[in-house]
Amino acid sequence: MCDLSDHVPVKWRRVLWEKSLDRATDMIAAIIYAYETRSMAERVKYIDRALTIFTVLNTYLRLCNENGAISTQKMTNISELMTDISQQLGTWRKATAARLNNV
Repeated sequence: MCDLSDHVPVKWRRVLWEKSLDRATDMIAAIIYAYETRSMAERVKYIDRALTIFTVLNTYLRLCNENGAISTQKMTNISELMTDISQQLGTWRKATAARLNNV
């Protein structure tokens, strides 16, 4: 995503692109917090937060694509990565919640 920053039209940089980058970094932080915490309940909370941020990020990226801020080809590549991240987060959340319920 950072590589695309120079090619995003100026009129969309502040409105959509910077917000997209902010959400991406927020999501990374939530994932790191979830990974580092020992408490399963807290881990689920951070994973849920990451999933919420992920949904917002996905919406921003869709808006970027619809408004021509990023090309369709780049959006396709990002979408593939986003699908993988979504599946991994969902699986992690499900496994963590199952461990929490078994304790």
